[in-house]
Amino acid sequence: MTNATEEFFAELERRGHEPLLDKVKSTIRFDIVDGKSSTRWLVQIDRGDVRVSHGNARADTTVRIERALFDRLATGRANAMAEVLRGTIGIEGVLEPAILFQRLFPGPPLTKEKR
Repeated sequence: MTNATEEFFAELERRGHEPLLDKVKSTIRFDIVDGKSSTRWLVQIDRGDVRVSHGNARADTTVRIERALFDRLATGRANAMAEVLRGTIGIEGVLEPAILFQRLFPGPPLTKEKR
């Protein structure tokens, strides 16, 4: 069974090129924590060309985040910048790639307006 986090990274890998990252040349490692275990996702970006793996390599930027929160980011139910400001997402290394990467998360789901 897949979750929103796995689907997000799988879709990113399938796209291969992401125009929103055309000016980025960097590596970002996501340490996704789920209880006592963690999963690592390594995203290598070369001017928009994106490769995703489960590598444990050094990265320019390391993001540490709970899986449940990443699931909410991947489905648009949470905002990455707001979560960084709240301290629920830890970022080490170069900040700019993480700021640009957060634009890949979807916006909030549409809801019916109350009248």
